[in-house]
Amino acid sequence: LGNLDQALASTLKSLELNPDNPTAHMNLGGIYKDLGNLDQALTAYRQAETLEPKELEYAASSKLFFSDLHQNNHAINIEREAYRNGINELKQSASNLKKSNTIITTGIFWIAYHNRDDDKEILESLGKFLCSVQKATLTKNINAYESVVASKEGIRLGICSDYLHNHTIGKLNTGIIRVLKEHGFHISIFKGANAKTDAKSLEIDSNAHTSIRLPQSLEAASEIIRKERLDVLLYTDIGMSPYTYMLAMLRLAPVQVTSWGHPNTTGLETIDYFLSCESVEPANAQSKYTEQLIKLTKLPCIYAAPETKMVSSSREKFQLPSGQVLIGIPQSLFKFHPDYDEILEEIISELPNAKFVLIEGQNKPQTERLKSRWAAKAPKTLKNAIFLQRMSQEDYLCLLETVDILLDPIYFGSGNTFYESMAVGTPLVTMPGDYMRGRIVAGGYKQMKLHNAPIAADSQEYIKITARLAKDTELRKSLKQDIKSAAQKYLFDDQEAADEIIAFIHAAVDCNRKTGGLLPVG
Repeated sequence: LGNLDQALASTLKSLELNPDNPTAHMNLGGIYKDLGNLDQALTAYRQAETLEPKELEYAASSKLFFSDLHQNNHAINIEREAYRNGINELKQSASNLKKSNTIITTGIFWIAYHNRDDDKEILESLGKFLCSVQKATLTKNINAYESVVASKEGIRLGICSDYLHNHTIGKLNTGIIRVLKEHGFHISIFKGANAKTDAKSLEIDSNAHTSIRLPQSLEAASEIIRKERLDVLLYTDIGMSPYTYMLAMLRLAPVQVTSWGHPNTTGLETIDYFLSCESVEPANAQSKYTEQLIKLTKLPCIYAAPETKMVSSSREKFQLPSGQVLIGIPQSLFKFHPDYDEILEEIISELPNAKFVLIEGQNKPQTERLKSRWAAKAPKTLKNAIFLQRMSQEDYLCLLETVDILLDPIYFGSGNTFYESMAVGTPLVTMPGDYMRGRIVAGGYKQMKLHNAPIAADSQEYIKITARLAKDTELRKSLKQDIKSAAQKYLFDDQEAADEIIAFIHAAVDCNRKTGGLLPVG
């Protein structure tokens, strides 16, 4: 229910009555993790494993653990090494572990935020181990699915996610689902038992032929999906949810696809394709994916322009200072890599009359961890940072309009915020990284044909572009108008992107039906 304080009190009382209950310690770990008390969460997970060392769920939670923010690169390296060791320890003890049909928490979501080049290696190693567990656990053949034949009702497409509601994933996929239905696809939506229901989820469901809430049991869920006799199963965001990650290890359709909802390879041999875009992928992109990479010429998104009639700039609304340049970085705080601190410190040194505007973290300890890091490494940044409370969508658009400039964090940049900022026209300074997750904004600008886009080749140019925009009011105004115009022409409601996605799905299905294999590489 989200009542974490009550959950904590209740769980602590249960452990007072029965301190040797491993399930209660697991629950306690989950509560502490949601509260942001990571050290206490890991302690609780380890206690559960100590009490029941043969339970895979407990062992995985204890051994496959990442923090949400790191104080420095050394801390990242230590945790990644511990994670690798944890996978190896699980493999070595596999024969002694109970392999129950449960959802296993792996922490793979955080791997993409570290800016390391061994993500694929780690994810493939973990995926192979967990797939072997699945095969030993489920009673039905892990690769069995109902035979599919071409029918008059069109291609049967399943879309699976726990986040098809008022969330980045819901916003990025609403248009795709609507357009695919309009083009004759038979769409089934699958969501986990804990997925939220709100106005956005109901809108998305209305554009599907059926929407199914799956049970917690992977075996029962897999049977439900198989009975839909799908041609294609699209996972929008493998890595965001432990539930859909575990489902993705099963072969539930002849063609299985993922995309940029979580912009990293899955490491799973059961996922055939990763749907991406030429302009956001580096030259050696295929080597970073287990899946076969499909590079469209457009961003794989059909995004409706946000309603901006009621959006206005208002420093008073957010209690922001007048007479100072406002530089917005309203991203999730876990996107702030330790390497970013030095860049921000140089920017604020160049612009002493500026303020950074941020949004508080998912919980108070997360915000405090970033402030603690900045106190030691970037004191000027901390002194000039304004943290706003989390806010509604309407207020968020007003904030994007209110700030003078936006910064795209390095290594793991903007997705949904890029589209929203383009709707109001506020310049978003970006520096493409080595992976797709840090290249989306630059790719979007390229699609918009924006000739003067604020794209930096390196950190020094990133600082210079930010300073130039901060000091030149007329340049900002001109760029703002160019952005709004280009976004309306080339970014929102992109029919060419829709055509390419449709063409890919048809081609993938036709190839599978004829050869049982995949499309040619490239």
